[in-house]
Amino acid sequence: MGDALLEADGWGADLELAISRMLASPLYAAQMSRDHVRETPMRFVKAFCEYFKGLQEDPVAILKRGFQCREYDEMVVVQDIQFASMCAHHLVPFFGRVHFGYLPNKRIVGLSKIPRLVDVFAHRPQVQEQLTCQVVDTFQKVVKPRGCGVVIEALHLCMAIRGVRKETAVTRTTALRGVFRKVATKAEFLNSVSREIGRLI
Repeated sequence: MGDALLEADGWGADLELAISRMLASPLYAAQMSRDHVRETPMRFVKAFCEYFKGLQEDPVAILKRGFQCREYDEMVVVQDIQFASMCAHHLVPFFGRVHFGYLPNKRIVGLSKIPRLVDVFAHRPQVQEQLTCQVVDTFQKVVKPRGCGVVIEALHLCMAIRGVRKETAVTRTTALRGVFRKVATKAEFLNSVSREIGRLI
């Protein structure tokens, strides 16, 4: 999987060359032992292939297989799904937890499918707002529940280690679809995950 990304448009070789040139510049070379950085460009490229492996994965395919379940029509909630992604603006990590719920419409999916769906979208260059919408919109389109919702909370290193340098600032995003937009269902979902909200570390 990573090899295909490396070969795409030759970007892997270009990126490895760019990192090699950066590390060979006097500013870096004077501070770092050559032994430590000899293989860094290759490691860097391989790491980015892993960070962005979701670009080659189909989120729809994950949800295609489901199960008929006419007897269950109450809310299903999967909480505390840990994730890590890369900020599309600065290519530095942001990470946190996802809380997801849906109301089945005679069909359910295996519980592991929900974390896998999150992982596919998280392993792409992302912004949190887009990630939030992609998870619920894909689930709603493919599984066709009565409704679904997601709450994502994350710490962004682009705010923590540069710029405003606010290390403890937490970003919370919410997206609701279908009957989850109704007041009572929205309240039930948000109340069910409220004990987990704010607990990132």
